Amino acid sequence: MDNRLMRDSNAELLRIICIFIILLHHFCVHALYPEVLQLDVAGKGWDSHFLLFIHAFLFIGVNCFILISGWYGIKPKWRSFINLYLIYSFYNLLHPIKFIAKGLILGNGFVLPYSIHDIFMRTLFPFSHGHLWFMDCYLGLFLMAPLLNIAINHMSKRQHEYILLLLTIANIYFGDFWGMELINSDGFSLSNFIYLYILGSYLHRYITIETIDKNRWRWFLLYALFGLLWGTCSMLSAYHIKIPHWHAFAYNNLFLLLTAIFFFLFMMSWHFKNRCINYIAVSMLGVYMFNEGVIKYGFIKPYSHMFTPLLQLALWLGISVGFFIVAVGIDQIRILLTKPIWLLYNRHIETKLSKISSKFNRNS
Repeated sequence: MDNRLMRDSNAELLRIICIFIILLHHFCVHALYPEVLQLDVAGKGWDSHFLLFIHAFLFIGVNCFILISGWYGIKPKWRSFINLYLIYSFYNLLHPIKFIAKGLILGNGFVLPYSIHDIFMRTLFPFSHGHLWFMDCYLGLFLMAPLLNIAINHMSKRQHEYILLLLTIANIYFGDFWGMELINSDGFSLSNFIYLYILGSYLHRYITIETIDKNRWRWFLLYALFGLLWGTCSMLSAYHIKIPHWHAFAYNNLFLLLTAIFFFLFMMSWHFKNRCINYIAVSMLGVYMFNEGVIKYGFIKPYSHMFTPLLQLALWLGISVGFFIVAVGIDQIRILLTKPIWLLYNRHIETKLSKISSKFNRNS
């Protein structure tokens, strides 16, 4: 058996890193340092300049997360779909509960962010009413995975490379370079997820473990190089030195893509197993949902640039670490609360769904 089929803790650690740097990015650009996202650091403190310059290393989380999916392959099962559904529903319901709890604690009443009907729809039909771009795109990738897997499994190496070449032209040249919105102007799209999924599968199939391990530090140097190139171009843009067709915060930006690919290869060159890492990694999607779908950034916006640059950076890191720990704890509570649903599923539903799937596969 290929050892790559056994998921080591390096991939789970990479998931944790991906979600944590997504938190760092969100708390930075949506709350404490909004000028970074706007490339408007001219005249700001050295901490704003520093965060813009190194931000390529904080903006690779989503790309690496999808590369992991491509590396191992998504195997669409009823259990996986139900798990996604329960996670999305739980955090959609937790959002209005946050307002109720806040009102009760402060004793000044509460105003729900939307109507009871909307709460019901967002909880019962999270995929169509949740409105989180990552979850929408990931659901699309999940549903397309059977078709993608069939295509990947029947491709020769040359065909795989040809498909990747065509997708690279569409994704980077027409999408990022020319900003063609209907193709993929910023990478916040299903088409970018499909591209990364096929790329991840290629890395898994045709780059040997020996090659990945042997070039570990070469991957790291290339990761650092392209991250610093992104930072240099973004800093030049911030000081109004025009770089043609430069779209800094786009997931299909060439330098960002290469930074993500080389960091992914660097992480996959390590091989170890750790029960604690695997335990925490299960909650990473929940941590993301708690950040994007429940708490958001209003609670830290008042602290933007309140302190000296060094203290402000410490605040940014401290909030991110603290939030991460709390969010993992919240998701572990979610796992406990949904255990009865899984017991019901295992006893009464799984066998029936398996029979339906088997019958469909035989007929096809």
